[in-house]
Amino acid sequence: MNGHLEEQLARARIEEMHRYRRDIIYSQLRELISDDRMKILDLVNHGLALVDDELDSSPDPLEKIKHLGKIFQKSYEHECVAASTDAEHVVADLGYALKELACAPRWNIKNRAIGKNTYKEVLGFWEIEETNFQRRGKILDKNTLDNITLGIGAFAAAHFLYILDSPRVRYFNDNEFSELSRAYGLAVKLADNLCDFRDDIPKGFVNIPKEEIHHARGIFTKDDTVIQIIPENLALSSEYINYEYHRIEQEFAYADRLMVHAMIRRSIWDKSSKKLYLFGKFCHSWLEQAGEFAAVETLSR
Repeated sequence: MNGHLEEQLARARIEEMHRYRRDIIYSQLRELISDDRMKILDLVNHGLALVDDELDSSPDPLEKIKHLGKIFQKSYEHECVAASTDAEHVVADLGYALKELACAPRWNIKNRAIGKNTYKEVLGFWEIEETNFQRRGKILDKNTLDNITLGIGAFAAAHFLYILDSPRVRYFNDNEFSELSRAYGLAVKLADNLCDFRDDIPKGFVNIPKEEIHHARGIFTKDDTVIQIIPENLALSSEYINYEYHRIEQEFAYADRLMVHAMIRRSIWDKSSKKLYLFGKFCHSWLEQAGEFAAVETLSR
């Protein structure tokens, strides 16, 4: 794991990674890819987490998103950029690294595809972040909230899959890639939303739909807008927690069925099979975390 980036992550992120063995699985995944792709995986995975943290504390996150997006595009085009914050350095380094991969020799089709496809994915990241911050402090209906959750989750899963086993190269086809990204991305993000609701709500991100907001305590709303939060009183009803955890289990079961079909298409001796296995294992750590959360929260009622 990139030590420099890891040291900059919030202590809570590092502790959570260790508790659910994500750091171990992540290290195993890195061992299966080349050094140039290791760097990109670290920048996208840990680096964009730093970007998220910086946006959360920014007085004008929407303007900051536009600024970072421009830095990313300029660095990808090999233009000189002046980076001053950690987030700006991450974004610039990612743009340069992806361009280098995209300009690999013509015989290295996989690296060229990974560079170009990951660049396109990260371009979409700025749109996702903008949509996410625009809804800050608002209570959304279930369909709107699910679309945001899916967008964020699918991006996170897609960049892993692009770097580990890029589509349009060998076994992957666009449909298979998209389905795996969306399925595991949604499952992981739903689990993450449930487990982190006490951290997310004070930041303005309410991941409980307005149809179910009556299940939340410690938050007061008017006209689908948050008007007051009492952090120490934040809680969810056992009914809502159990419902969401069951939904998370169903989403993981669906993603796992897609994974079985993807694995069947690959030889057990092919390195891509091990990559997909570890990717699935990495995602399942969030199911474990959600299960532990649900058990503790419902028992405390």
